[in-house]
Amino acid sequence: MHTRRTSRNLKVCHRVAFVFLLLFTLLAASSQSLAGNRMYDASWIAESFGNDNVNIGTGNSRYFEVYAVPWGNQGHSLNPLCDISSTPVTTAGVGTAWAPRGPGCRPLTAGEMPRPAKYGTLTPLGGSCPGAPLLVCSKTPPLYRNPLFFTAGGVARHTLIQGYTTVGGSPATMYLGPGDPNRGRGMKGAPLEGGGTATTTTAPAIPGKFAFNFPAANPVPATDGFRRTTIGSFPSVFPYLYSYTYANLRNDAGSFGAGQGFFSTGAATIGGADRTMATFTLKIGGGPVQTARVTRGANTFGGVMKLLGSYTNKVCYFYVGVCALGYGTWLYELIGAAGYKNVVDKYHPNASSVATKSFTTIKTFNYQNTALGSGYTRTLVAQRWPWTTGTVTVQATGRGPHDTFARRVGFDNRTAMGVGTVQLVSPVITQWLGATSSSMNETGGIAVMQIRFVPEPGVAASLI
Repeated sequence: MHTRRTSRNLKVCHRVAFVFLLLFTLLAASSQSLAGNRMYDASWIAESFGNDNVNIGTGNSRYFEVYAVPWGNQGHSLNPLCDISSTPVTTAGVGTAWAPRGPGCRPLTAGEMPRPAKYGTLTPLGGSCPGAPLLVCSKTPPLYRNPLFFTAGGVARHTLIQGYTTVGGSPATMYLGPGDPNRGRGMKGAPLEGGGTATTTTAPAIPGKFAFNFPAANPVPATDGFRRTTIGSFPSVFPYLYSYTYANLRNDAGSFGAGQGFFSTGAATIGGADRTMATFTLKIGGGPVQTARVTRGANTFGGVMKLLGSYTNKVCYFYVGVCALGYGTWLYELIGAAGYKNVVDKYHPNASSVATKSFTTIKTFNYQNTALGSGYTRTLVAQRWPWTTGTVTVQATGRGPHDTFARRVGFDNRTAMGVGTVQLVSPVITQWLGATSSSMNETGGIAVMQIRFVPEPGVAASLI
């Protein structure tokens, strides 16, 4: 009797051992799938012109505030000033002078409908006016020609969306981190979203922290990668009567791993100096007006990934009673570019193991004041850096309409099987240079990208 019971127990043990062996084999096979292709979904947003310090100063500085780019919200309460079938004038009625601030709206004539071409809106002295607009020409450019800023019935969209408004419509009196459900539309913006297949390595230095890379998204068909095409309208900040945004963005090729971002893998100890932090400061008149500080995260994990496409802005800059129209790029597509970093080795014993310089691009675009027949230029200096799972702090409080102080933290919570989320952050620093001191200012922000690796359906089915 005892012998038969022992025999049964051995058979049960053998079966249990076989099941564990089978599960181990399947798990080993699934872990091997980390080498090769792995499915992911992702999101990308740049949190700009923000204020994390609540109850500091007056006005909007009392609240937590973020304007998320791409903006993608039609959030202006005043402009377009008139319906699509009319144009702004000094007083109501026909025959009054064109004026971008109104307060009246003149119905367009039959010759001007549908919306006139550029420089085609008649003024009281109107007539034929070929060629470029001059002072002797009695036509001015119509504002708000884009029908997407109007309803299907031609009524102007007037919805104020502020960067400090929560989902419930009240001011944010406390910090709301990325993904917080209380964030309002202005804080959420219009993130790039999507997914695809990434290629992962076979032997990570630390379990679960596999390096990975993925290809650039195709322009069409839009079935791979992450992307966003949208337009938006920022709330007006004087002297800008309106500020329209146009996004057509998708991910470029990305490469991520230990030592691939701001910091080399030995950044913490090389040379006995502090290699855990990188600081970039712009000083004007002896004092700092912009600072980006990056602290190394665990495993020195980071990488490089820019965007393809463009993010542009069209504005009406109001001065001397008229409107100067400007159109230019913000160069947000360059966020995630490789900075300048030298790897310390036997050939370069004194080189830096951290990024020492930004990737900097300069663009100049024109503002044209057609009513005065004159214009001026503004120069944009864009400083961009790679991605990191560390901590980024950005401050831009010296000059300009937006006082920015923001801090965002990256992380890597993937399991040993490689499933989970990697959050990477990258500082955004921009200088806007004009002809006068009043037209010079600085803005800042922090881009946040999440890559979520999901279990492969084949592995799950095999385990079941």
